[in-house]
Amino acid sequence: MDVNVTLIGLDRIGTSFGLALKRYQARPESRHSFTILGSDTTNEPMKIAQKLGAIDNFHRDKVKAAESADLIITHLSYGETEGLFARIGPALKSGAVVLDLSLLKQTALQWADEFFPKNEAGRPLAYLVGLTPMVGGHALYSGGVEAEDARADLFDGADMLIAPDARCPAEAVQLAEDIARLIGGTPRFIDPAEHDGLIAATEDLPALLGAALFYTLAQSEGWPELQRMVNPTLALAFQSLRTRSQADALALLTHNRANVVRHLDNLLEQLEQVRGALAAGATTHNGELDAFLQVVYGAWQKWDARRTSGTWDDAAKPDPLPGAFSAMGGMLFGRRPKKSDDEDTD
Repeated sequence: MDVNVTLIGLDRIGTSFGLALKRYQARPESRHSFTILGSDTTNEPMKIAQKLGAIDNFHRDKVKAAESADLIITHLSYGETEGLFARIGPALKSGAVVLDLSLLKQTALQWADEFFPKNEAGRPLAYLVGLTPMVGGHALYSGGVEAEDARADLFDGADMLIAPDARCPAEAVQLAEDIARLIGGTPRFIDPAEHDGLIAATEDLPALLGAALFYTLAQSEGWPELQRMVNPTLALAFQSLRTRSQADALALLTHNRANVVRHLDNLLEQLEQVRGALAAGATTHNGELDAFLQVVYGAWQKWDARRTSGTWDDAAKPDPLPGAFSAMGGMLFGRRPKKSDDEDTD
């Protein structure tokens, strides 16, 4: 069976989807083939994706690219997603499924409900399923995000978070699950509200911290010399400033503000404890600081081994934090948020 696929957004993630589908197609036991059309806002990623073999052809006009597709995979920035759905929605053919990779699923579902075609009874004729791919452990620490950084095995052994609307037909959800498996991932279903709460910690909070860190250093007296000394350790902390537009950052923080504030409050309390130990001096608090770092490094090493291997069965809680840090331990390491925590949205 040949499936017409359109990839909209050809960075590392989008292009890797194409490479992974073509890899599956090349297997002797494959039951499906994919004709893949790519689209992006600029020509260069489309040319690179075609040269890599991720797409068969490309079209700059996203409406033209999407109108005949059975499956559309969208990976534009979050701030561009509403406009994209408004443009392609009326052109989607009946039965088409859109796998949306944008970071917030609840608002994407609202936009699909507004812009995707419906029949006379108000039932949707095209369907949206939220999908958030994790990258495999072998690619976790790579900073490359462009089309040329794509790889067919990017998702091998990694979780694929599927966040469908409760009203979505089972066939559309099954298609998302099938695609997740075909590209090497492991499907995991998650409620859209819970997904967005977790995104606040994994995407929004790191980006906000990177922006705040850059501004703090840029305003310091030592910036004229400090700016010349930036190497990967610090540059990667600023990564989101390079890969995410100002408008996109504002939209993500605004639409997910309650979840971001909750995670930010927890982090600020932890940082205050660390600051207190440092400011008090080595003679009285060095033991506590050393014990804190020992617990943190130990917990990170265990997590890193599980994340890179994809094995989570032995995911035990880390040891309690020492002394003054003990009150904060559950907030960063071991307290599983209640479902209502992660469903706070604006």
